[in-house]
Amino acid sequence: MYTGYFGKVKSYPKDKGYKYISIARFNRFWNGEEYKQLAPPAEIIKIEDEELYTKLYYEQVLNKLNPQKVYDELGDNAVLLCYEKWADIKEGKTFCHRRIVAKWLEDNLGAKVKELDDKSKNDIEQLHF
Repeated sequence: MYTGYFGKVKSYPKDKGYKYISIARFNRFWNGEEYKQLAPPAEIIKIEDEELYTKLYYEQVLNKLNPQKVYDELGDNAVLLCYEKWADIKEGKTFCHRRIVAKWLEDNLGAKVKELDDKSKNDIEQLHF
């Protein structure tokens, strides 16, 4: 499983069998598959404090879901999409719920959920469940 962002979808490899899935609350320009169960509630989207956002996202979304079921429904080649640029996340300019979801899956399942744009993690083996 992977994460990525809408702005780069057209540049991602076409021959890898990736299944691009929006996990954003609002995605008016996206015509592809959606998985609304992982979308953040509207009332927390504007929260800029990462710790508070993460706490509320766990309470309101992740703690109500079964990580194995989510993984099974999405599939090994899913790329979970939202809006934040990877460079901004990596530089600490912003945070993103797709990486919170990735950590949740990693912590609960031992899965490796790689950001497609993170070239520093090319050696991570993709696990399948």
